[in-house]
Amino acid sequence: MSTAPAVALALLGDALLAWWLLFRPRRGVVPGAERAATGAGGAARGAGRVALDGDAPPSAPITLPAMLAVLVAGLAITFAEATALVLGVWRPFLAIHLVHSHVFLALPAFGALVAWGWPRRATRAARGTAALGALALAAVGIDSSFVEPYALRTEAVTVAVDPARAGRQDLLVGVLADLQCTEVTDYERGAVARLMAAQPDLILIPGDLAQLFSDEAWQQLAPAMRDLLATLHAPLGVYSVQGNCDPPPIARALVLGTEVQFLHDECVRRTWRDRQVTIIGTELDVTSPGAQEVLRAACEPGGEDLRIVLAHLPDVALALPAGGRVDLVVAGHTHGGQVRLPWIGPLITLTAVPRAVAGGGLHELNGTPLYVSRGVGHEQGDAPRVRFLCPPEISLLTLRTADTPELVR
Repeated sequence: MSTAPAVALALLGDALLAWWLLFRPRRGVVPGAERAATGAGGAARGAGRVALDGDAPPSAPITLPAMLAVLVAGLAITFAEATALVLGVWRPFLAIHLVHSHVFLALPAFGALVAWGWPRRATRAARGTAALGALALAAVGIDSSFVEPYALRTEAVTVAVDPARAGRQDLLVGVLADLQCTEVTDYERGAVARLMAAQPDLILIPGDLAQLFSDEAWQQLAPAMRDLLATLHAPLGVYSVQGNCDPPPIARALVLGTEVQFLHDECVRRTWRDRQVTIIGTELDVTSPGAQEVLRAACEPGGEDLRIVLAHLPDVALALPAGGRVDLVVAGHTHGGQVRLPWIGPLITLTAVPRAVAGGGLHELNGTPLYVSRGVGHEQGDAPRVRFLCPPEISLLTLRTADTPELVR
């Protein structure tokens, strides 16, 4: 089943559950009895329908405990559905989508109805709680789905380099990670334009230019993607590597006719001004023989060249020997987690590096500087469009002389 029907069915289930648990007529109620009693001027005026068998009248207000019980039941069923999707058919991002839709669509709608008093009135505590909850969840949902995914920022970081390899002038490296688009829009064009406005000396693309699911879709995207990448220029060159979403044949095809050079377990050396710079690009599987060979070469002692390893997965830093000869590792993949919570950090990173490292930015891992970009785009396909406390970014890394080879944070 595709994503939209699955989410629609889940939301319909949420609505039926809420109605059955909270809004359904109570057993033993005689429909129309309220109108009869009220029309006769009896004591039932304003008291709701008449109940039989000693049941509470159906017009009794919804209480806060009853409302919370419905919320707990709904969440339990949603998490059960999500677990079944993960364990049964391995659709983890669809499972996340179901939970996201329940929390940021179904719950605000439910809270709004309770606060409004339809179809039954609620107690003051229930109405107030429902109103506040609906507003808070709706605000977070709107921000995380429609605002923050496009709130592109520029992160500027300084990396301290051993004076023997730093050169007399700063080296500005631009990082454009995880565009991960399904089409080229003004958003992607704006991200590239912002990067080019900084006039970087070197541009690195750690993979995942796009995320599509058929050969026909890739063929349709290719001309627009080439036009976009053709606007990238830098004195030391523009380099990309394989990501999760763009296997080598596709990645190579997307950069044809541009200045972007696709590196697959390869290294290039460039001389610029008073320095030599070696860029090492690995395939996705950094444990493969080809990747291991090129990484061993990158770690060989000696030489005055500045060595930069480019990979999609930050796990490449774990494959380097502690205190090796590499001056900087640049990676993407994690999107910073896309969703980060205060005091907790990123919820999902899909990498073996520590969660704080996977959350993005400049870190030191096994004695090597590692920069993990939070990326420009977001996960497509089954996943919901969401970023929370983790805005997209382009990155500008300034490699600068330092008295000691420690990170400048």
